[in-house]
Amino acid sequence: MKSSILRVLIVAFLFSLISSIVVVIIGLKLKWQTSTQFSDGFFWAGAIIISIGFVNLLGMFSQRTVSGLPYSQSAVHLDATERFNIWNADILRGYNLLAFLLISGLLLFGLSGLAILIGNMF
Repeated sequence: MKSSILRVLIVAFLFSLISSIVVVIIGLKLKWQTSTQFSDGFFWAGAIIISIGFVNLLGMFSQRTVSGLPYSQSAVHLDATERFNIWNADILRGYNLLAFLLISGLLLFGLSGLAILIGNMF
């Protein structure tokens, strides 16, 4: 469990670092001059990343189900326990992605606030 949480945190940090570099490159190409413009870029990047996580979660819950369990695409007969284990793994995978994207978006929000604070100092 700890390795899974630690892995999500590390990958989310790296993803937000890459996303912030992309925002800085876009800002330099668009000739942004003020810290407010960079702050807005970080904010909107974080908002887009978080919204992608929630859209994924909503898509996961809108699957068609039969008696509470999703349709099985398997050619093999599965009993209720095996189907439940597969369903549970799918749910956890969706929540891990949501946690990853939520942490990345929140880090970009923090970077947005940091850009304003540093910009006001100079």
